[in-house]
Amino acid sequence: MISKQHLIDLLKKEFATTIKVMEAYPAEKLHFAPHERSSTTKKLLSTFVFEMYLLASHILGDVVDAATFKAYDPADLHALINDFKIESEKVIAGLKSMTDEDLDKTVTFAGRGFAADEFVMMMLHDQIHHRGQLSVYVRMAGGLVPSIYGPSADDTGTNL
Repeated sequence: MISKQHLIDLLKKEFATTIKVMEAYPAEKLHFAPHERSSTTKKLLSTFVFEMYLLASHILGDVVDAATFKAYDPADLHALINDFKIESEKVIAGLKSMTDEDLDKTVTFAGRGFAADEFVMMMLHDQIHHRGQLSVYVRMAGGLVPSIYGPSADDTGTNL
C-alpha cells in the first residue's frame, strides 16, 4: 500500500504536469484528430476530467450521474482545463480526509475489485498514458511540447 501522503504528493505533481501539457495545446485546434480512428483532442482532454469523476465516484463515494459523461461538452480548451483543475482539486481534498483504512477498502470498477489506492494509481497511470498521447497531438497541431519528466526539444535553450 502506498502511503496517503505519498499518493497525494504524486497526484499533485502529475496533475500539474498534465495541466502543463493541456495548456500547451493550440486552443483553436480542439477538434483535431491525427487519424480517422483517433479521438479528437476535445474528447481526449475530456478523458482527464472523466477520470476525476471516476475517482470521486469510486474512491470518495460522490454520486456521479452516468449522464454526466455523455452530456459533458465544454465550450473551449480553457473550460476543459478549468474543469480538470476543479475536479482534481476535489479529489486531492477528498483523499486528504480519508484514513489509511479507507484507502485499503475494495472498490469495484468494470466488474473487478481493486484496493482504493490501487484504483487511484490505475487512474493515474491511465492519465499519464493519455498525457503522452496528448503530447503527440500538441506537436502535430503545431504547439510546443513542454517538459514532462525532463526537457523536450521544444524547451527554450535545450539542444536535444
